[in-house]
Amino acid sequence: MKLRTAAIRTATIAIVAAAIVLAGCTPAPVAPSSGQTSSVRAVADQVIAAIKGQDGAALSAFVHPSRGVRFSPYAFVDVKKDVVLSGADVATFWDSTKVYTWGREDATGDPIKLTPTKYAERYVFDVDFSAATTVSENDDQAHGNTVNNAAEVYPGDTRVEYYVAGDAVGGQPGNDWKALRLVFEKVGDSWYLVGIIHDEWTM
Repeated sequence: MKLRTAAIRTATIAIVAAAIVLAGCTPAPVAPSSGQTSSVRAVADQVIAAIKGQDGAALSAFVHPSRGVRFSPYAFVDVKKDVVLSGADVATFWDSTKVYTWGREDATGDPIKLTPTKYAERYVFDVDFSAATTVSENDDQAHGNTVNNAAEVYPGDTRVEYYVAGDAVGGQPGNDWKALRLVFEKVGDSWYLVGIIHDEWTM
């Protein structure tokens, strides 16, 4: 009986040890804001870092699983024509050679036909928004000639705007400014990215 009990104990220990090893080798899914403060600003800063580093895999973790993320080249969000990408699309964003039509250029009206990388260079991170002059929440600092309808398109969601003044990018203080608005929906304790809106001074 003692030998049988010892054998059972040995087998049990082996099973537990194996389970611990397997658990250590298989990381659990991590929500976008897991391990971070629930502040939307903290999550937005992580998104900015992922964009700056052209890290599609990191950025995709923040994309809303069902809504995806909509890209708007200017302040006016066109719900019918703006490109919406899934998390899987965003994961390969900077590797993709696919040409999308992202909207129309403000000055010429010509279609914006670019690969994701070229689009990001011109209409997402055309200046270093990690060094923004002002960062605000649901209080857009940038005001140009283009209608800003973000509040109407994204009711109930939260916008974090990174604003860079004109003189900070070698332009005129009142003109030549740039802004990037990240739009988030809160699901439980996590913030999910649903919109990336670029804005700039337009004539």
